[in-house]
Amino acid sequence: MLKLAKVIVPLSAALLLSACSGFQLEKAQMATPSGSNFNTGLYNGYLDLANSEFREADYADSDTFANRAMEAASNKSVQPEAIDMRHLPADKVGELTSARADLVAALGAGASGRMPAEAANAQVMFDCWMQEQEENIQPKDIAACRTGFMAALAKIQEKPKLAAKAPAPAPAMPGPYVVFFDFDDDKLTPNAKTVLAKVVRDAKTAKVTKVMANGHTDLAGPQDYNTGLSMRRANAVMSYLLESGLTKGKILTDALGESTPAVNTGDGMKEGRNRRVEINFAK
Repeated sequence: MLKLAKVIVPLSAALLLSACSGFQLEKAQMATPSGSNFNTGLYNGYLDLANSEFREADYADSDTFANRAMEAASNKSVQPEAIDMRHLPADKVGELTSARADLVAALGAGASGRMPAEAANAQVMFDCWMQEQEENIQPKDIAACRTGFMAALAKIQEKPKLAAKAPAPAPAMPGPYVVFFDFDDDKLTPNAKTVLAKVVRDAKTAKVTKVMANGHTDLAGPQDYNTGLSMRRANAVMSYLLESGLTKGKILTDALGESTPAVNTGDGMKEGRNRRVEINFAK
């Protein structure tokens, strides 16, 4: 499926996108990256994957990669695809889980800033491997994605050569954290409170200056209603954090409604993994 070279869809083909699934590709092609070099690399890589899947008539995965390309273009934090987002063969879960952990560790150690192109390629190749392994019908494509990922990972895991002993790296920032909500509800569940208790402990230990709580909903219900619901969920998290001793000035909230689902579904679909508040720290 892949070979990450920029592919430009002709105008005549682009005009056909609105008549079938995969319409997100057309929107992704019109996006202009506005953030870091790493996110620009992610945008180009995911756009290539979206083009490739569209040519194979895999419109669902084309949409998935196109959406990730647009998120990267707008400089959002795009994480490597989570293991539970794909229905993987049981005998491949362990290897992919280990590979993702290695990738996240390398990115967390600063590879995205030090080697943005190589780091972006490693993440794109990992998501490519995940997608092909879920399909599990094209051994050559699986091998190509896996090999590409391993080669890119090896590059970003290399330690830079220093003339003098480097200072000890700063401790990695804890998080991110996610709390989930019941359908059409903004009340914190017992599980959510357990997660938030850890957020409070980690925030105090790490002495963070900002706690960002972004509310989300699934795609069931009107868009305006969902925006308000996502704000109420973010405020519920903020109230818990304030009651637990965090300073109000440290907490920032945002209502993203149904605009950035964790799981891409059709409009009007209920999906528990989209009913969430994502929490991140900043020094």
